[in-house]
This record gives sequence, structure tokens and C-alpha cells, in this order.
Amino acid sequence: MAATVPWLALGSFTSGVGSLYLLSRLRRHWGQPGAKWFVATITTMAVWCFTYGTALFVYDRTIRLALEMVGWVCLSWIGFFFVSFALGYTGRTAILGSRWFQSTALLPAAASALALTNPRHSLLWTGFSVDPTFGVAGATYTLRPLGSLAVLVTTLLVSFGTLLVFDTVVSYGPLYRREAIAVGLSPLPPGFALLAWAGGIGPAPSLNFTTLLFLPHIALDAYAFVRSDMFEFHPATRRAGERAAIDDIATPVAIVDVAGRLVNLNPAAETMLAVEKRAALTDPLDDLLVGDELPLGTDRDRLGVENRERYREYKVQWTPLRNERDTNLGYTVVFQDITDELRRERRLEVLNRFLRHNVRNETVVIQARAELLTGALDGELGNHADTIDRAIARLAESGEKARTLSEMGADEGVEAIPFRDRVVDVVESLEADHDGSVTVTIPDDLTLWTQPSVLAVLVRNLVENALEHGDVPVAVTATVSGPGDEIHFTVEDGGEGIPDHELGVLERGRETDLDHGRGVGLWLIRWTTTTLAGDLDFDTSDGTTVTVRLPRDRSAVRSRASVD
Repeated sequence: MAATVPWLALGSFTSGVGSLYLLSRLRRHWGQPGAKWFVATITTMAVWCFTYGTALFVYDRTIRLALEMVGWVCLSWIGFFFVSFALGYTGRTAILGSRWFQSTALLPAAASALALTNPRHSLLWTGFSVDPTFGVAGATYTLRPLGSLAVLVTTLLVSFGTLLVFDTVVSYGPLYRREAIAVGLSPLPPGFALLAWAGGIGPAPSLNFTTLLFLPHIALDAYAFVRSDMFEFHPATRRAGERAAIDDIATPVAIVDVAGRLVNLNPAAETMLAVEKRAALTDPLDDLLVGDELPLGTDRDRLGVENRERYREYKVQWTPLRNERDTNLGYTVVFQDITDELRRERRLEVLNRFLRHNVRNETVVIQARAELLTGALDGELGNHADTIDRAIARLAESGEKARTLSEMGADEGVEAIPFRDRVVDVVESLEADHDGSVTVTIPDDLTLWTQPSVLAVLVRNLVENALEHGDVPVAVTATVSGPGDEIHFTVEDGGEGIPDHELGVLERGRETDLDHGRGVGLWLIRWTTTTLAGDLDFDTSDGTTVTVRLPRDRSAVRSRASVD
């Protein structure tokens, strides 16, 4: 035993060197959450280790006592620094910055002051003496209740910080589970050594083995923070993201228990309900809603809420909160403000009704009078009347297309459609109205499972656009591509091609006062294609070739209409 105990001093110095090495390896992470507190913790360890290692060779009572007091200062602060690191690293910055937590720094400050002035009052220990033990300068003294309390507070702070790191990292998934275990185990060796010394347990009560057992603590921390870069991917990011996902968004979000009582709500929900979070917690959510009732767990397409003489309408979605055993713990309630959306829908309804009735009726009257004038007038006046007649005809046609667009059934059910028969029916009706011919090359047995009326609108506008703006003959073809799940439907004409600025409008998905298309025909083509979950391509290098790629089974593909 005598031959090995002097290694206590060497072990203390080694722990100090290991602490400095760990600090050097973590220098690039010093700006990460909690890193400055971790640096303070490891620095305190290093000072304690070097101080105690030196003290073991000092037999002068005065100097030995001074070094022991420095060790007590390190002991007093190391717990506060470590729990501060744990709070910062795990993203609990609100607690770390709170006044009540900052006030806990008074405990290590008071303990340090008592340690440095202990020779005057002996509140932490009494009877200090140098006790040579196994060839080194041990120290013997009796801890007073305040001294034992200081050791206990440090132990509790380190234990709490360890639990924070361990629980947070483990609960956030398997990425750093082994490293989290290492962090959780690292304070145990020096912690047990400190408690054993404070309790006078062991073969040499005058010797404190805490600094020696900082070695495994440093090794485990190095494994966790250096080898695996735990400071690069820290829980603070996820915790901040979770907080931002609720607190920082403009959408009202409330969390309730299984009885519908408020557990949490974000600032947007406070504004919507006209309540303060602290005052509203534990109140039933339904009782805070002035307007419609909101049954527990029931989604609502529309919920009217009155708040300070303002009436808003919301779409409500309930999402169950379940634990690992699939037990329902409550609900997340999201309120989506649809007031402006509903107002736009109502305006569109009025506009559609006006377009459907008033404009249509007046267009019929004007067109009839223009036809009468064209037949009754000759020369220049007759030409003017004919121009009016053709303009009104184009306006009426655009109105019909606009009505088709507003009434188009995006929610129409999917049916099996003989594709060639449907295309031929559309082509024959268009050939009768236009001076042109269309060749159709489509396999007789080609069947699509799609929305019939939407497909008819798509085919009609593709062929009609080719007849009106291209050169005959117009060719319509359809082929099956790949494993049979996609149809390539092509309409080709020999005209001048669609102007680039009109195709640019379609690509951007919106028009402006200075940049817009000639009508709604191309928009109908685009929107019907997206409704049918298809893709659209224009080739204007030689005439115009429009290719539409459609899924053979529409029901198996999600529509992109919501995106476009």
C-alpha cells in the first residue's frame, strides 16, 4: 500500500493535465450552447487537481492550509458550473437566465467566502493539522455541519446536471445514447470519492481521492465530447426548434389534457383567446371560446371565435398526444385562421354568379344585335358590325371557359374511361365547328382510370387551341410509357407556336398587369393537368407540340393542384 499511495499526487497532476487537454480539444466548440460553463467546470477541475497534487508535498501547516482552502473554493463552484453547463447544453436557457437560478450562485460564493475565512470562525471545519500518510502530506480536520452541507450541495448540483444531460440526450434518440451514458457515468467516480472523504470512510481519511478519480471522469467526457462531437449536435437545437414550432409561429396552438383543460398555449393562442397563459392554465379550452362550442377531440372545418368585438373563423385540428405505451395523454389543438380565405371564396361566388348570369345574358343580347346589324349594313359600317360580332363571340367563349374553370369538379370521382372513344367524341364536335381536321392515333384498348369531366375539358382545350392557332392537320396521339402506369398524350400542330411570354406566365403560375396571357384556355390546360396529377410540356421549336403525361390510374397518385 505504501508503495502505491504516492501515485495519488501523480494521479492528481495527471488529472489536471487531462483537463487541460480536454479544454484544448474543445476550443472550437466554445461558442456552442453550454460550452462556456463546461470550460468553467473543467478549468475548476484542473485548478483543484494541480492544487491538491502540490499540497500533498507541502508539510508546512500554513501553506498546506492555504492550498486546502483553494481546493474548497473549487469544490464549492464545480457543482454550480456543471449544472449551468447542463442547462445550457440541453437548451434550457430560460432557466439558466432566470433570476432565481442566478441567485443560486450565492451558495458557492458564500461557501468560498467561508472557506477562505475559516481560520477566523471555523464554520466549515475545525482542528486542521498536517497528517503525513503513506509518504505524502495528508490533512486531518473535522467537518462542521456547514462544511458537510457545502459538500452535499455540490453533490446534488452535479447529480442534477448529470440527470439533465442523460435524460435529454437519451430521450432525443439513439444518435448519442452511448455517449450520454458516458456523460451520466463520468461524475460517479469522483462523486463517490468526495462523499467517502467527507464521511471519513476508507483506509486513509486524511487523503482525498477525488482528484485522482477525476481521471475516469475526464476520459468519459473526452469519449463523449471529443470523439463523437456531441457539441456539434446538441439537444439545444432540437429544444429550440420545438419551442419555435409552437411559441414562435403565428398559428394559435393549444395543448390540453384528456379532459380538455389547458396545459400549454402559445402567444398566438393567447391573442386569439384574449387570455394570459398563466391565468388560463387548467381552464377548460371550450370555456375560453366566445362563440361556437368546441367538443373535445372533434375537428371543425369552421369555428367562429369572438374576441374584443372581432369575429374570426378558424379551422380546428385535434392531434392526440400518446406516450410509448400508446396511452392518450391529451391533444394538440391547432387553429388555422381561414377568415380571409372564406371572404375570398364568398367574393368569388358573387363574381361567378355575376359572370354566369349577368355577363352571359348581356353578351347574348349584344351578339344578337351585332348579327342583325351585320346583315342589315353594308360597306364600312357592316365591317364594324362584323368586328363587334366576332369580338363578342370571343368574349362569350372566354366566359364559357371561365365558367368551366369555376365549376370544374376537382373532387370528381375516378372512373374507367376508354380513352380513344372519349378523344374521338371531343374531336368530332370540334371539327364540326372549325375549318380543320384532326388525326387521332390512340390504341383502341387504352383505358384510363381518371376524372371524366376534367379529362374532357383538358382534351377539348388542347385540340381547340391547336385548331384555332395552328395549321392543319392537327395530330393527336397517345402512347403508354414505362411499365404501363403513365400515358403520353400529345397534340401537335404546324402553327407559329405559342408565344414565349404566354408560356412564361404559365411557368410562373401568375399574371400581372403587364405580363398576361390572351385568355383562359392555356390556364384550363394547366389546371386540368395538375388536377389529374399529370405533367405538362410545350415544344415550340417546330409548330406547337403539347405533351401531357397522365397516370393511368389517377386514384393512385396525389394531385399537384394544391401546389399549382
